[in-house]
Amino acid sequence: MNPDEETRDGFLVTSQRKSLWNCQLNLLRELLRICSKYNLKVFADAGTLLGAVRHHGFIPWDDDIDVCMPREDYDKLCRIAPTELPSHYFFQNIYTDSAYPHRHGQLRDSTTTCIDLNGKYPNYNSGIFIDIFILESAPNTFRLINRMVRKVKARQNRLKIAGKIGNILPSWLYPSEKRIKSLFEKYESTIKSFANPANNYVGEISLHLRMHIFNRQLFEKTLYMPFEDMEIPVPVGYDEILRLNYGDYMTPVKAPSGHGNLLFDTERSYRDRPDPATLNRL
Repeated sequence: MNPDEETRDGFLVTSQRKSLWNCQLNLLRELLRICSKYNLKVFADAGTLLGAVRHHGFIPWDDDIDVCMPREDYDKLCRIAPTELPSHYFFQNIYTDSAYPHRHGQLRDSTTTCIDLNGKYPNYNSGIFIDIFILESAPNTFRLINRMVRKVKARQNRLKIAGKIGNILPSWLYPSEKRIKSLFEKYESTIKSFANPANNYVGEISLHLRMHIFNRQLFEKTLYMPFEDMEIPVPVGYDEILRLNYGDYMTPVKAPSGHGNLLFDTERSYRDRPDPATLNRL
């Protein structure tokens, strides 16, 4: 990628933003390499899918890369990634980084830094990352979907309570990380219990219980589209997916990214705790 700043769709893309993008593209290349090697399905998702279709690259005001994987492929990646990745890359989920607060996975570059605007360093890997979301099997009827949501919500509430107790009590009295990991395993088991080869739908479920349901056939085949200086996989039903998510998706609407403003550095590791005042800001 040309590192020089430029204007895209009336938006100034700075050299700092491009340095972030370049780091994320390298992470994506490594993920796609592993998925190709082990025949794992992976698709551009959310703003990355929109960027591939509409811009053949990043949405100019975006600051991240999102992909999604069917559950069975994601679980295989969880087993493969730790031994397949180069040492400076880290596959992050609650099982590899117990303080990590999300249910989806992230691939991180541990030689870099990426933290929130508050300037605080969390107690988990905080390198620049890409998001890897999970496509879960979803039931065929609204009745079963509602039942699934109720059960998942009950598990989620127990996770929240455990987290709050862990923030109050010392670890020797309440081993919150161990408790949360156990509860998270039950949370995921509840979601997986609704999986069925006969299900016609798939969906992404967040810890906030947002669930987007799509026909499974939209993800049955893979197409490839240009994205900056590479090609990335997109689902065959990308048009319907984007229309369901964005409506008239070919008309650009400048909106904040899902992550909002970030502080980052592509050359210094979060492990060194660089002064937040010296980090780049988008």
